[in-house]
Amino acid sequence: MSTPIITRRTVLKAGVALAGALALGDLGLQAKSRAGERPTLVVFWLNGGPAGLFNSADSFLANGAFGVTPNNVRALGNGLYVDAGSMGMLPSPALAHMAAIPFRHGLYSHNDSRAAVLQTGSRSQLLRMAAAMPDSATPCAIVNNLGLPVGVSANPAAEGSIAFERIEKLNDARRSFPMPEFDAIRHVYGVPAGSIAINDQRSTFASVEALIHAGTGVIFAQPAYTGRQDRQFDTHKDDVGKAAREIMAPVTPSLVTFLSRVMAMPGRNVVTLLTGEFSRTLPGSDHAKGGTATVIGKYVKTGSAGRQQPDGSPPEDAATPDGLWAYVAAALRLGERAPFGANPHPELLLG
Repeated sequence: MSTPIITRRTVLKAGVALAGALALGDLGLQAKSRAGERPTLVVFWLNGGPAGLFNSADSFLANGAFGVTPNNVRALGNGLYVDAGSMGMLPSPALAHMAAIPFRHGLYSHNDSRAAVLQTGSRSQLLRMAAAMPDSATPCAIVNNLGLPVGVSANPAAEGSIAFERIEKLNDARRSFPMPEFDAIRHVYGVPAGSIAINDQRSTFASVEALIHAGTGVIFAQPAYTGRQDRQFDTHKDDVGKAAREIMAPVTPSLVTFLSRVMAMPGRNVVTLLTGEFSRTLPGSDHAKGGTATVIGKYVKTGSAGRQQPDGSPPEDAATPDGLWAYVAAALRLGERAPFGANPHPELLLG
């Protein structure tokens, strides 16, 4: 059976047709954040470390590193320059609410760097964030068969009563969500009828959207299935950025669909975080000792908190990963419940 092709027109038509039905799919969950909306954090983990060409493209205009040229860069304003063929293709609401947030952890190995971003000591940053969210039947979900990256604790201590819940089958993502609405979501992402497993990029995005409607607080997923399964963005010797762009290419259409839909949800504040354990340095597209994350949400002010250096490493004054989580918590409007300290980038949030 062939898989349907997602087009921008399909996305827009489906979004209009389903808006009313999906608005009813929130299952009666009425807990509200300080802004009067229900917050959800979606973490799309780009495992292996994406090159900074995607969200700090101007860093490489002078030297042409990672294949960056004036013809494949899109300026979004306030110091943010993105790769035109990937991040630059996202829908207008996302481009108008996107920030690049650098972080520095000083580590080299994949495993240590992943733990530095996703944990503080033995505690999970995902669970800590979920514990600060309004009550939910599913506080923290780990979606698809890729699970958590190697090096991160698979079963960290619970935060209060909150622990990870693995979502590896489509029915697990559906919960009690009405089947017609769930089938409509699957159709929009091109998931074939009768599919059961969440084992590819399209079923991953469909499941993440369904969990948002079900009121899940924090959702973590690896969306890329191109390249090595254990580190898809492990792009050594990719100084021209060809491999990195090829890995991102199949993810971009579903990301366009996803952001077009979730940013239009009434009564919701969905913040999407795209990051990996680090960026890539030159020569050799090697491991940087930190990276630059992309944060998208309705209260995010478009801009950059600091461009990468010409070799691909993060700025010397970049905050620790805790600073990234503090910024994300502020974008979610969690207020004093947020456990990550002061937000180091208040200038990149809307009032």
